[in-house]
Amino acid sequence: MMTVSLHCSEKIRNIVEELLHNRHIHIREESDVWLIERGLTLEKGKIGIVFDMESLHVLIDYLDAIVDKKEIVKDRITGKNSKGELKLLAYDDIYYFEAVNNDVTCKMKDTTYAIKEKLYQLEERLDNTSFIRVNKSYIVNIVKIDRIIPWFNSKLLLTFEGLDEEVDVTRTYLQQFKEMLDF
Repeated sequence: MMTVSLHCSEKIRNIVEELLHNRHIHIREESDVWLIERGLTLEKGKIGIVFDMESLHVLIDYLDAIVDKKEIVKDRITGKNSKGELKLLAYDDIYYFEAVNNDVTCKMKDTTYAIKEKLYQLEERLDNTSFIRVNKSYIVNIVKIDRIIPWFNSKLLLTFEGLDEEVDVTRTYLQQFKEMLDF
């Protein structure tokens, strides 16, 4: 979610607010990025995008470009392979995220990538996607699950398409998992 602080005259405020709203850009006074009308003073330590009525179309084009780029990478995450190379990873290709100590990895079919986010950050980021937290160390992509096996102590064991690995769903996360799969 992109947020900006809007500083302009009342005369054009409604117009700019509507433009931002239509692009799903939120206005928040505490933002470090300001959209500021020419002639007003930018607060020290803030980043400003200066505009006036004559340059409003340039601002619209710029915001559209930013929003379009965000849409392109919305369903991707950056990972680092064992050679230190960065790659943009599509959610659809990810089997699961695993946390071991302070490191989080992303499991693809043939490769594992290091991810900079913590598991709780990924859980927020992946809300309303095909990913779900199944225990304290794993977030799995339900689309990649091959079998769900009932296990001891009210747990479930998950196997994945094309992987010889298993992940357990612990009791803490069992109800949420069942609700997501409607069973």
